[in-house]
Amino acid sequence: MNENLKIALKLVLLVVIGSSLGFGPTVISVTQNAQKVGTAFAAEDYQSGANFLVELAERNPWWTSLWETAGQAAFTAGDYNLAKDAYQQAYRLETLSADGQVNLGTAHFRLGDPEAAEQIWLELPESTAALEKLAEYYEQEGNISQAIEVWSSYLAHLENGPQPDQLYAFGLLIAADSPPKALAYLDQSSPVFSGAGQVAAAIRGAIQEEPAYQLVSAGQALAAVDQWRLASHAFEKATRLRPDYPEAWFYWGESLQHYENPPADPLEILQRGLDLDEDSPLGNLFLGLYWQRMGSHATALDFFAVVETHWPDRADVLIEEGKSLAALGELEAASIKYQTAIDRYPLDPSYYRMLAEFCLDYAYQVREVALPAGRLAVQLGTEDPANYDVFAQVMLALEDEMNAIRLYQQALELDPTYAPAYFHLGILHSARDESDQAVFYLNQVLENSNNPALIDQVQRLLSTY
Repeated sequence: MNENLKIALKLVLLVVIGSSLGFGPTVISVTQNAQKVGTAFAAEDYQSGANFLVELAERNPWWTSLWETAGQAAFTAGDYNLAKDAYQQAYRLETLSADGQVNLGTAHFRLGDPEAAEQIWLELPESTAALEKLAEYYEQEGNISQAIEVWSSYLAHLENGPQPDQLYAFGLLIAADSPPKALAYLDQSSPVFSGAGQVAAAIRGAIQEEPAYQLVSAGQALAAVDQWRLASHAFEKATRLRPDYPEAWFYWGESLQHYENPPADPLEILQRGLDLDEDSPLGNLFLGLYWQRMGSHATALDFFAVVETHWPDRADVLIEEGKSLAALGELEAASIKYQTAIDRYPLDPSYYRMLAEFCLDYAYQVREVALPAGRLAVQLGTEDPANYDVFAQVMLALEDEMNAIRLYQQALELDPTYAPAYFHLGILHSARDESDQAVFYLNQVLENSNNPALIDQVQRLLSTY
């Protein structure tokens, strides 16, 4: 039974209790108000139900259990201010359940008061729900050692023992702080989560190295599975263990740019590494990427030029140079960089795909260059849905909708969760005023994407229907 049904069932019990108390005017009023609550809940209008429950509780101070029910209804409705106030009343009356207290902490947290939330959850050392919330909070705050301690307690209190997803999450957490200790948890979860095996392999590959090197290896693996906050912690700890290790500074500075509200200035951290080794190709690459993200493409190109002198065969560096040249309007020079990357690795479909994407982004020689590049990307990378998706965009730019739709569908046959293809199909059907199909495909994006920018764009599009 979901939480809403539990609330409704609890309400029915309350109405029965209220109705059985007598038939005086006050009880009739109580029953009538309770019926209003029942009507609101039947319509899943939990906001109105919460308001009615608060009114009932205020008029009937003896009926103390109403406060938690009101808090639960408001919490379900997303009214965290009302939920907090109602739960606090129950807390003061010492009638608040452990689950209600967890929700009270969550309400404080969502209202921007994490310290109050922390104190409330700390009062529930036996509650797995509270321990889970605390561990998430400490991890988000970057207090990894505290998060590990709470996670250990959380796993120990699980009635049926930890599941693979919990072992995986705990293993990643430990990998960011003490890599060798993470292996036991990662190994147990690797049959279910491929990322666990990937991180474990990186740790084993550096197991004989000193701790700073172990942390950098683990951090790189964590970044590869999109755990940037944990990766950042590993890199930062490596700089504390070995302040003279420039690569640790470089990776830390790069990682700080991949999550919100980083604790340090990425440019300052990158510069610390470059002060140790000003000719480092890795450091110059990351500085170039930093300035590219900041929109300073001329500066970025200066750093990329240094990288190219050290790594002349690195096609990815050529691609980044091409991106910045294109942003500066130098499309022919940018095209040459993309073509040179292809010359370096003529059998790698990703570089043909990136060339086609560049042409699409800048409407540059779409038929002459993007069309053959997109076709080769598909021919060389038949199992990658991204290749079909980009080739479909090329066909659409050339006004060949039939083949574009066919290619989008092929991308989804390869990967039914590939959100970009759903998005592009949604846009296509929207342009054709086929609203039902547009809404269907856009909703599939919400089901399958974890990209905040894409989700926001889709939600705005859906709001127009």
